[in-house]
Amino acid sequence: MRRQGFHGTALQDILVAGGAPRGSLYFHFPGGKEQIGSAALTLSAEAVRAGIAGAAATAETAELFLVQIVRAMADELERSDYHEGCPIATTALETAAQSDVLGAVARNAFQAWELDIKRGLFRLGLTAGDAGLAATMVLCQLEGALLLARTYRTLEPLRRAEQAVKMFARLGKRDE
Repeated sequence: MRRQGFHGTALQDILVAGGAPRGSLYFHFPGGKEQIGSAALTLSAEAVRAGIAGAAATAETAELFLVQIVRAMADELERSDYHEGCPIATTALETAAQSDVLGAVARNAFQAWELDIKRGLFRLGLTAGDAGLAATMVLCQLEGALLLARTYRTLEPLRRAEQAVKMFARLGKRDE
């Protein structure tokens, strides 16, 4: 789904990738493909959220925190040879208006990421109000950069996003 989207991924693709018989798919996912999509998005979203939270907990500055996030995304995109961008975006774009279930999972994912970015930025020196605004800006910057990098098949948009978030982190630091 991350590579092909929800509609571009057939149940047969899922069975082949998982090496499971068709009967077990319906036993474990009686809701069919939508339930599988929901589980896949939830699992992927939590992995990204945990990475953001880990970076927030260990970074010494807001700048280093944001750079860690950008570089992790760039490394993953490059490792997939530009086939796998954001684990939520592809499915969210094609299903959010059609599926209440998948739309809710995507919203919850992005909101959780935004909240963890906000918490990290606040811990690292931004005011509460600025941290919230910055978290939205950072998430938008990263999602857009991932889309461009995947489309262009180069990390340059993510490199520019890294420069942009570094600049913002320096400007947004609260006075000690």
